[in-house]
Amino acid sequence: MTTTATPPSLSTLVTRLTDRAGAWQHVTLAPHSDRAVAFRLDDATIGVLHHDGLLEVPVPMPVRTVLVEEGLAVPNETHPGADWVAARLQSADDVEATVLLLRLSYLYRLLLRSRNETTLHRIRIEVGQYDLPEALNTIYDTMLAKRVGVSSLPSPQRNAA
Repeated sequence: MTTTATPPSLSTLVTRLTDRAGAWQHVTLAPHSDRAVAFRLDDATIGVLHHDGLLEVPVPMPVRTVLVEEGLAVPNETHPGADWVAARLQSADDVEATVLLLRLSYLYRLLLRSRNETTLHRIRIEVGQYDLPEALNTIYDTMLAKRVGVSSLPSPQRNAA
């Protein structure tokens, strides 16, 4: 007799996501409208998770374009035409993908706030560790290069596909 594991509930998936992202430095979780929770990096919203598992994430337009084109996210219907993407948390497989979307938003906001070469270098290395489309790596490298002093930073080692 074969038994199948019961898939995790939405509540369990939400807890996994909020526990992971809530542990990042300077990230807080705050109530948002209509039973949603906002992930905040200091005063900036890096994502909003709704009670039905819809995650909305603000990213710069070039990042949004690549995420949508590569099927990593969908345009956000709540903010049409804006720099927001969305993903739905429905199964255990969705947790890593939604964590990555939040992390990309987090790293972008962190990048905007820092001119510290060590911090910027850490961001560059971390982005390079993800299995991202090359276009996303290029976008983050370009944004980092615009920050003071990062042109002297070594390029990260990219994960082989």
